Amino acid sequence: MYQAYACPQLAQEAQAVSTRAASLSGVQDQKRTNDGLATATAVVIFWPAAFFVGGDKQTAAELAQMKGQMVAIEQAANAKKCGIQFQGQRPPGT
Repeated sequence: MYQAYACPQLAQEAQAVSTRAASLSGVQDQKRTNDGLATATAVVIFWPAAFFVGGDKQTAAELAQMKGQMVAIEQAANAKKCGIQFQGQRPPGT
């Protein structure tokens, strides 16, 4: 799905998924908010803490879908050698 995206689009989408996941779960991920940044040479994306939160079945299903999106974005970014760094604790199964 993300193979056609350029590196800036991948970085933007990763930030958007991360923000949506935090919003959906109600988790305030201060490190992601403060440290997720773009520089001239690299983008740093933090895996959302929201992926470690439980919840009702609908929320859990949506978070699982977003986790899959983050994995796909990371794979596309790595394949394109975008310089996007995905940091932080990875959720189980990634």
